[in-house]
Amino acid sequence: PNIDVTLKCDSIKMEVVFGNVILNSIQAIGDNPGTIYIRYAEKPGSVIIEVVDSGPGIDIENLDKIFDPLFTTKQKGTGLGLSSCKSIIEQHGGQISAKNTPTTITIVVPNLVEKK
Repeated sequence: PNIDVTLKCDSIKMEVVFGNVILNSIQAIGDNPGTIYIRYAEKPGSVIIEVVDSGPGIDIENLDKIFDPLFTTKQKGTGLGLSSCKSIIEQHGGQISAKNTPTTITIVVPNLVEKK
C-alpha cells in the first residue's frame, strides 16, 4: 500500500491472528498454484482487513462453524486456531467473519490511533 495504517492493539496477539488466518489460506491452497491477497481499508473509527485466497473455499455447511471452539475439518487440526482468532479480535473490540467465492476472512477492528 502507499499509506500504512497503525492500530492500537496487542501486536503479539494480532500476530497470532494473522499467522493463523494466513496459514489456513496456505493449507487451503495446498500444492496447487494459488494466491493470497491481504488488503485493508480505513473507515471512520475502524480498519477493515481482508485475507482472500484462491483455495477451494469453505464447505457451505461449515461456514457458520469455523470460528467455534474445537471445530476442524483437518485430520491434524485442534479446532482452536480460528476460535482463538475470534476471541482476540473481540478482545480488541472488533469482529471477524468469513465468506466464500473467493474465500475471504474479514477482520474489522476499531482504529484508536489519532491521525496527525
